[in-house]
Amino acid sequence: MQPISAEIVEKTWRKQAQMSPEEIPRLVNRMAKQQPVLMAYLMAVDQDILNREEQELQFYLGIAVWQMMEQGDKKLAKVTEKRIEEMEQKNEEMLEYLEKEPEFEKTVEMIFGDYNQKEVLRYVFEALFEEEDEEENIREGMKGIIGINLKTVIDCLDQ
Repeated sequence: MQPISAEIVEKTWRKQAQMSPEEIPRLVNRMAKQQPVLMAYLMAVDQDILNREEQELQFYLGIAVWQMMEQGDKKLAKVTEKRIEEMEQKNEEMLEYLEKEPEFEKTVEMIFGDYNQKEVLRYVFEALFEEEDEEENIREGMKGIIGINLKTVIDCLDQ
């Protein structure tokens, strides 16, 4: 799949942010039909360590990622459990490798360096780390976990 542009990322994010409460269930239902395994992943991954607000944020951003990736040059293939497991393993190996890198800037450069969907991944990490809403109960340590889970979603859709 060709990279999703910053313009598509921005447009999709704005559209989702402006959705009325009545439109959201239709979007969720559409995702459930088109990507049932991916939706189940978003709802279940790390539910044992994420609090309710963190789970909701992960789900919301996951839907945004799916919407962005839908705008790509190819029709999205249905994500399978096998694909999710493969991408989780790949990301786990990447994290183990990056743990050896002591400099934060080099770590970020390694993640984003040759990544095909840089703009979508940038959206995820900006949404997680730049918005400091004190009303939300999003723990700092969980933001990285959510980010890697959403990178797995991007990797699964980027075929």
